[in-house]
Amino acid sequence: MKQPIRIGFLQPYSSIYPYFAEHLLTGFFLGFGRDPFRQNDIQFIPHFVESGSGTKVAEGARKLLQFDQVDMLSGLINYAALPELTPILEQKQKLGFFFDLGDSIPKFDYLSPNVFFSSNQLWQSQFALGQWAPKHFGTPGVILMPIYDAGYDLHTSFQQGLSWSGGGEVLLSVVNAKEKNPNKMRVRPYLKEVKKTAPAFVHALFSGPNGVEFLKEWVDCGLNKEIPLVVSEPMTYPEWLADVQHLDLELYTASLYDPEDVSKQNRKFKQKFAKTARQPVNTFALLGYEAGLLFKEVFSQLKKRDFDTVKKRFQSETIRGPRNERSFYPDGGFSLPPINIVKINTSRTGIRKMVIDQGQPLKYNETIFEDIRKAMPTGWQNPYLCY
Repeated sequence: MKQPIRIGFLQPYSSIYPYFAEHLLTGFFLGFGRDPFRQNDIQFIPHFVESGSGTKVAEGARKLLQFDQVDMLSGLINYAALPELTPILEQKQKLGFFFDLGDSIPKFDYLSPNVFFSSNQLWQSQFALGQWAPKHFGTPGVILMPIYDAGYDLHTSFQQGLSWSGGGEVLLSVVNAKEKNPNKMRVRPYLKEVKKTAPAFVHALFSGPNGVEFLKEWVDCGLNKEIPLVVSEPMTYPEWLADVQHLDLELYTASLYDPEDVSKQNRKFKQKFAKTARQPVNTFALLGYEAGLLFKEVFSQLKKRDFDTVKKRFQSETIRGPRNERSFYPDGGFSLPPINIVKINTSRTGIRKMVIDQGQPLKYNETIFEDIRKAMPTGWQNPYLCY
C-alpha cells in the first residue's frame, strides 16, 4: 500500500485561538475532498514551536525533516522566521507551504521557489480602512491599541492608506496594561481623553478578549454612536462580537471574507464545515479549505512524490474558493482580495452587517509600503497574528 504524504506541521501556541490547528486542518481536508477522520492520503505530523520564534521554528523543521522524515513542511509561522527556515528547506530540497493571518506586509529579502503561503492578508483590510475613514469622517483620527497588537503592520498599513487617500492627522496611543493584572487593559483613561477631545473617528485595534473588553468600555464611557468607531476585522469575528451584541453597537470595518456570501463555493464550504465540525466557519478553517482546494489540483503529482512539478504548479496555480480567486506565491501576484467596507449594528436579536463601500487592495510590493518594509523589526512576536 502506498504510504501517505507526510507533512510536518509547525504549530505555535495561541491563547486566543487554542484550536486553530484543528480548524485549519479540518478545513484543509474538506477542501481536499476527504473525510478528515477517515482519509489516509495525507498525514500531518505536528510539532510544537512555542511562541513561533525563528529559532524554535528552525529547530522544529530540522526535527521533522531529519527524524520524522516528513515529505514537506507546513504550519502557522512568522514571516520573521523565514531567514532561519528557508535555508533548511533549500538544503533538503523540500517544499514548504505555510499559513498566516497577514498582520504584516510580506518582506522578502529572498523569495525561495520552495516556499508558498496561504495568507489572509489582513493588512489589506487595514490599508483599505485607512483610505476610507478620513474621506468619510474627516480628521484628526485616533488609533488605539494594546501592546499585544502594536508590534506589527496593521496600524502602519492604516496610516499608509490614509496617506494614499490624501493624508490627514491621526494620533496613535498604545493602551497600557493594569499593573496588578497584565491581562487587563487601562482603557478608560484613554477613552476619557477621546471624549474630551472628540476626534473625527477612533480606530481600534484589539484582539480576542481585549476587543470585547474595549467595546464594553466604549459603551460605558458614552461614546457609542457619538464618535464613529472603526475597528479591525478580527474585532468583528462572530465568536467575539456575539459576547457584546446586546450593547447596541455601531461599528465600521473592512472585511476580507463574508460568511453570508451566497456564492456556490461559499455555501459548499459552510455546509461541509458545519456538518463535520458542528460549528460556524472561521478564518482558520477558510485558510485551510483554500489550501485543500490547491492540493486537490496537484494530488496526482503529490502521490508520485514529484515535488519539482508541484513547486512549479504552486508558483502559478490559482483556485476559486469561498472568496473567489486565490493564489499562493508572492511573485505570482498573491491574488488581490475583494474588500468590503461594512457598517455593523448589533442588538439583542442579532448582528446586522451592511456593505456600504468597496476598498482598494494593493500588491504587497507597492512602493508606498517601502517605509514599512525598511522599518526595524520590534522583536515582538505574537503567534496569534504571526509576525
